[in-house]
Amino acid sequence: MRPGMKSVRHRHDDALSRVTWGAFEHLVAEHFRRQGYRVEHTGTGDGSTLAGGGIDLKLTRDQELVVVQCKHWNSFQVPHDDVHQLIGVMHTVGATGAIVISSGEFTTVAIEAAAKFRHIKLIDGKTIRAMLGPVPEPMDDAPAFAEIAAWAGTARPAVRHANTRQARIDRASAIAAVAAVLVMSGALVVLYTFYIREIQQAQMAKLLETRQPTVSPPQTAASLPSVLPGLTSAMRASIETARAHPVVVHGTPVARDVVAEWNDKPPVTATIKDQ
Repeated sequence: MRPGMKSVRHRHDDALSRVTWGAFEHLVAEHFRRQGYRVEHTGTGDGSTLAGGGIDLKLTRDQELVVVQCKHWNSFQVPHDDVHQLIGVMHTVGATGAIVISSGEFTTVAIEAAAKFRHIKLIDGKTIRAMLGPVPEPMDDAPAFAEIAAWAGTARPAVRHANTRQARIDRASAIAAVAAVLVMSGALVVLYTFYIREIQQAQMAKLLETRQPTVSPPQTAASLPSVLPGLTSAMRASIETARAHPVVVHGTPVARDVVAEWNDKPPVTATIKDQ
């Protein structure tokens, strides 16, 4: 497209907007054939009208000769330059009329320029859709080229979409981004699980430590005096038991002089100490 082109005010999204340029010319030609015109194709079918001097179709009926220029533009408006160009071509070939057909829109200046010449007619996207009627969806990239070759006289290879490689690149970038997000999410889950487990184990250990009862040393009987360092543990236990339960001696003399003599005897602990 040329610089300074204006975008359409309303962009069509239908089967006609998706057909190829050559198929669009073919549909227009078939329409005028049904109107009784003999159609001669002089364009290239790819939007370049230089080979035909700016003419895509020549319509002949009786004494009438009409030159047609097809503009399969869906995104930009057809400017007034194309209208003036076709006016000059019309006079060069001696045509009685000229038609500029667009699948989109014309600029306001182009419409005003065509209005000054009564032999010039502009057909925009809305009007051509009403003229052609329903258009089937294209089956592949270039569904109509086999038919175009029959009436255009030349065969052309199928047109490949220019954005196929870009679409693959975009798809690969999207897959890589999703994979990176998944890897990061997995790493975060692993780290979160590890730290949560460590925190739980620390809390459990602290809880068990606070709940464990304090074991106090067992209460022992009063230790014996330090005057008996040589006693074994068994002998010390026997003495402690004797303290708690005094030995009852049966047949103890009760006479006063015998009791006095009994009291004069040294105590058992002193005897053991001397030993």
